[in-house]
Amino acid sequence: MCAERVRIRTTRLDLRSGLNIHDDVGRVDCADGNHFIAVTLNDEIIDVDDICSDRLEDKWREAQTDRDKVLFYILSQIVYPDFDTPRPEKFESPYALVDERDVVLLRWQGGKAIGFYTVKPTGTEVFSTKERYVMPVVDTAYIRSEYRNRGFGTEIPSDVVARFPSEDIGFSMPISSGMLKILRTFLTGRKEYRLRFWEIADCDIAGSQRLIWCRLKKAAL
Repeated sequence: MCAERVRIRTTRLDLRSGLNIHDDVGRVDCADGNHFIAVTLNDEIIDVDDICSDRLEDKWREAQTDRDKVLFYILSQIVYPDFDTPRPEKFESPYALVDERDVVLLRWQGGKAIGFYTVKPTGTEVFSTKERYVMPVVDTAYIRSEYRNRGFGTEIPSDVVARFPSEDIGFSMPISSGMLKILRTFLTGRKEYRLRFWEIADCDIAGSQRLIWCRLKKAAL
């Protein structure tokens, strides 16, 4: 924590690309020690621990307002990498900021944003290869550590198929150990989706596409 009267440093964030935020956004850190303090939106402090009175319904909800998008930025670019450090041995990794077409979903609980997942819609172009996704692809997912083991992550497969009911669903490679466990549980109970969930690498969309249920069955042998 920062002591009283400590010097602070504010870094202006350019979130126009990807999140399409054109207002003034800044990251505030302690100048001594680089401790994160807050992110501001037009000089208003946006705190992930604050309760949003207009987000009291406990559910997954698409991020549409600039405030929602700033909360997503804090969760994905600060809280996740700095406080819930990704573990490579579990195939977890830091996340790049989303592309402009990506769909961002926030999980609200008690008026707080406690996690997210993002989807690349069908037709999204991969910049490096110029290929296009042939199905919606769940690209990132995260639940704050203090809210884990309470079923929020296991809601993601059900939520994404409800949003894209007529399409197969992809999951970006590598799939983390935690997400693979969630998918095993989901597909064990929902047989109708076993031929509709795929793992896909953006470096080779066509060549990498593999049925997740086949992978799970092979691992069980």
